[in-house]
Amino acid sequence: MKKIVIKNTLKYALLLAGMTSLPVMAHIGYGGRDFGSFAGIAGESQTRSGQSVTGNFGWIDGTDADWGDSHRLRAYRFHLDNDADVKISFHDQVFGTALGGINPGFSLYSGLAHLAPFKADHDGATGSIAIRDAVGGVGLTEGSFRTQTNWSITNDDNDPASVFTYIGSAYDGSVDYGTGVIPGGDGLADHQVAKVFHLTAGDYSIFVGGTDYASQSVRPLPSYGVEGMVSVVPEPETYAMLLAGLGLLGASTMRRRNRVL
Repeated sequence: MKKIVIKNTLKYALLLAGMTSLPVMAHIGYGGRDFGSFAGIAGESQTRSGQSVTGNFGWIDGTDADWGDSHRLRAYRFHLDNDADVKISFHDQVFGTALGGINPGFSLYSGLAHLAPFKADHDGATGSIAIRDAVGGVGLTEGSFRTQTNWSITNDDNDPASVFTYIGSAYDGSVDYGTGVIPGGDGLADHQVAKVFHLTAGDYSIFVGGTDYASQSVRPLPSYGVEGMVSVVPEPETYAMLLAGLGLLGASTMRRRNRVL
């Protein structure tokens, strides 16, 4: 009897260990990935680290004809109080069981997913499938995510759809998986990417994932670590004024020096 109890205990322990080692299939949420609010003042900056993405293809998969699964990306958010130039950057990060080496890509949208107390959005909700079938063709899409255009998704309560209005995107390196070079690459595959956007006041979502299209066949899917930063940077006009001011200061200093000589 004692042997049976021990055997069953080991069996359930192994089952639990196997379950906890599987990739987390979370619905769209911003837990630990909220950069917060920015007043729009140059120098404001927030970093979010210790986040992971399941697989190295989530972002690039959203560029093809059958769209992508949002479970293969991570969603971030931030709020902007006033118009500003905002720099968004991501790079790989090693922590725990999360690997380094991801070639990150991200897309920026205005709008947010459903927040508590509403249920979380996901690709398999009845309303989400209805949207996918109506726009992408019945049974022809892998998920709701679209990398470089607007898209919508909803939750199990079929609340009015969350709409993500596309603003822009950027990705690490340059990718052509047979349909031509995907626009927005930085040309250098070095596991980091950054881009500056001029934004108006409002709420924004960033979806981040990998850009290795061929890695979709890899099983089990590894977990890749990412770190992100959102910063308010000076507008180009401010740089120009600063350079002009420095030039005038230099000329004035030179004139004074010449008088002394």
